[in-house]
Amino acid sequence: MKFHQLRPGARFRYKEIVLRKVSPLKAASERDDVQRLIPRSAEVILLDDRGEAVAETIPATLTGSAVENELGRLVASFEKTLARTEPALTDAQAAQLLDALHCAVRDLQGRLATGT
Repeated sequence: MKFHQLRPGARFRYKEIVLRKVSPLKAASERDDVQRLIPRSAEVILLDDRGEAVAETIPATLTGSAVENELGRLVASFEKTLARTEPALTDAQAAQLLDALHCAVRDLQGRLATGT
């Protein structure tokens, strides 16, 4: 995976260092919070909360509960990232963004449930 493909707040490994993406061009070391420039084209390894590498392919079959759980984690991660956004959004902007996210999640759940 390339650095530019990571979402803000994502944890990843680059050159044997665990970092967190803080902007389109910067990441902060988890060890000392020092920020550094990362080339957009740099190959990185996306990490989960436990520091394990995240698979980049989706299994052929998933249970409904697994999808529901991951959608919940996605929304929670988005909300956490939104809280750290700088400059901060206004309350109205944040509410609109969260509403759009929740609508998109419900739409996806409906499409997955009906197979469309």
